[in-house]
Order: sequence, then structure tokens, then C-alpha cells
Amino acid sequence: MEVTYQPGLVVLSIIVAIVGSLTALALTSGRVAGAAGWQTNFALANGGLMMGLTIWSMHFIAMMAVDVPVLVTYNLLETLASVCVAIAATGFGLYLVTTRRVGALSIPTGGVLMGLGIAGMHYMGMSAIRGCGLAYDAPLVAASVAIAIVASMAALWFAFARRGLLMTLAGGVVQGLAIASMHYTAMAATHYLPLSATADLSAPLFPQSTLAWMIALGVALMSVTNFTFVGLLSMQRDSQG
Repeated sequence: MEVTYQPGLVVLSIIVAIVGSLTALALTSGRVAGAAGWQTNFALANGGLMMGLTIWSMHFIAMMAVDVPVLVTYNLLETLASVCVAIAATGFGLYLVTTRRVGALSIPTGGVLMGLGIAGMHYMGMSAIRGCGLAYDAPLVAASVAIAIVASMAALWFAFARRGLLMTLAGGVVQGLAIASMHYTAMAATHYLPLSATADLSAPLFPQSTLAWMIALGVALMSVTNFTFVGLLSMQRDSQG
């Protein structure tokens, strides 16, 4: 089956990936590290949550940008499982890098975990599709996983090896582009196949574009809330200094 994309939603998915990644890295920044123990731990946990939800949000906004000539829906349990994979893998990756638990290998190890989290979320999310079959081009699948891992390592290096505002911003942009690049490379590897029998599916509650903007708004609200939290911690640290 031939599929087409809505350019506006493609751009929106990339913006969401970058904004969410910036937020997640800000939550593990040096400005947060000087806060009280529970505040630092809360920020780190929230950073992992934010990164995982960003990966999921980018994926599903990008999927809303796809126009397939048949009705498709998503299995709820498999979708939730894909979100959990993204949160767990990226959260642990950020934890390793932030705490330097494995020394010089922290950034490579964290990058591998985050890259695999991005890829795992994508392919588990794709397996939740109902209404058509899927087939994959193996070399492009491998390329998509490699892109996610290498770009995640680069993003973490920018954000943590040379910690600073500009490098953190660069890390967020690189991480966001890593998520988007992995997704669209993986989509290039994907072939939609018609089923032998038409699936009996109910129509979605919202139009695709409406659902995409609702998800984007949710990410925006979480980002504003978390940046406010980071700002308050930074002000608190400065006042105590």
C-alpha cells in the first residue's frame, strides 16, 4: 500500500522531539545538581520520564502524519508497553550519565541505552497497529537503530561532557533530531500490507491532526512546568550561594 505524509505534522513531530529533549536534559543540568538530594533525585526521575514521553509523543504525532488508505487503530496494551520501554531505557541511560556510575563509559553506555529505548519504543509501537500488515527492510531497520544509538551518544556528549547552557541546548537539539531521524529512517524501512480480510475496527474518537496537536500541547505544558521547576531550583541555589 502507498502512504503519504502531512508535512505540517511531520514538522510538528520534529519540534516536539527537540523541545522535549531540551526539557529532559535541562532537568539533569548542573543548575539542578546543586539542589537538595530529594530535589535532584526528583529532577532526574522526571528527566527520564520526560525523555520517554517525548519519544512516544514524537512517534505518535509522526504516525498521525501518515495517511494510510485503510482504517488503522492501535492496541492499547502494546502501546502502553512501548511507552514503558522508552521511559525505562532512557531514564536509566540518563541516570548512568548524570551520576557517572561507570566512569568514562557512562556516556557510551547511556547512549546505547537511550538509542535502544528510542528504537524499542518505535518498533513496539508499530507492532500495536491494527488494520494492516507490516513488513520491514532489514538493512534500513539496522540503520535506524544505529542512528538512534550514535546520535544519542553525541547528544549526551554535548550535554554532559562539556556541561554548559549552549552545549546543553546543542545536546537537546541533537537528541531531538536523533529521535526524529530514527523514526523516519524506520518508516522508510516499513512496508504496509493489506490484510486478506478487512479488519472490523471502530473509527478513532478524534481526527488524526486533532490528536497530534493534543499530544503536542501536552508536551508543551510538561516542558513549561519542568522549566519552571528548573528555574526555581536555580534561583534557590543562587540565593543560598
